[in-house]
Amino acid sequence: MKGIIKVIFLIFTSLSFSSCYNSEFDEILFRTTDDPFDDVPATDSLTTEHMVYLSWKKDDAADSFCLMRSFDTSPLDWSRIYEGTATSYTDTDFSDNEKYIYRLDKTRGSKYFEGKKYGYGWSSGTIRDSCEPNDVPGKAAFLEYDRICNLPCVGFVTDNKEIIDEDWFYVTVPPMRQADIIVGQHNLTNTTLGAETNLRIQLSGLESQSVRHQVAYQIQNTTYETKNFYFKVFPERTSLSSGNSFCTVIEYTVSLNQIIKY
Repeated sequence: MKGIIKVIFLIFTSLSFSSCYNSEFDEILFRTTDDPFDDVPATDSLTTEHMVYLSWKKDDAADSFCLMRSFDTSPLDWSRIYEGTATSYTDTDFSDNEKYIYRLDKTRGSKYFEGKKYGYGWSSGTIRDSCEPNDVPGKAAFLEYDRICNLPCVGFVTDNKEIIDEDWFYVTVPPMRQADIIVGQHNLTNTTLGAETNLRIQLSGLESQSVRHQVAYQIQNTTYETKNFYFKVFPERTSLSSGNSFCTVIEYTVSLNQIIKY
């Protein structure tokens, strides 16, 4: 009986080894002969304060990934912050309010493939607000109570890249009624009613207007049916910087102040 068990064990071990060997052999035999494809790391600077989450696509043609980083300077000065086979990395080695450029390089054997595209990240003390993602009309946030929001605005020296947020909202207005929307910017030096802000507001299909602090923006429904009206709040571009290098966050509260008969 012991002899039979021993034979079965040897057969099972042999088959397992053969299966593993064949699997590894197949990976080598049938691996693509193409060079690694060029890729750019996706960046997320707004999930956690002072952290950038990076990710990239799997590449069967690559032996390893090399994540490179540079300060946003000209010329770029690259350093390697990760090398391995993973497809994500969290960058935490930061200086406050600094902007960073990322590049994804790859290796295959003795060959080194330098990435041609850049990812852009920054050290932010602010995370994305609860209305996000509301950067397009199709993802507009429903406005029925006060919403505290922020608009990250970052301009890079590298390639003159700009990342400027804008927030879309919609309000439901009954027939022959008017909705009064109020926007108040936080941390203004002048907080009096009607003071200038660094914001603009635009109703879909109309020209944008400068936002005056706590002054009502009127949306009128002149029809005999209830309608949704879409509008966006976005930065006044000229308030950000006279050049192409800036990093700031504009915080504000947007409110549906009242719906009245007009």
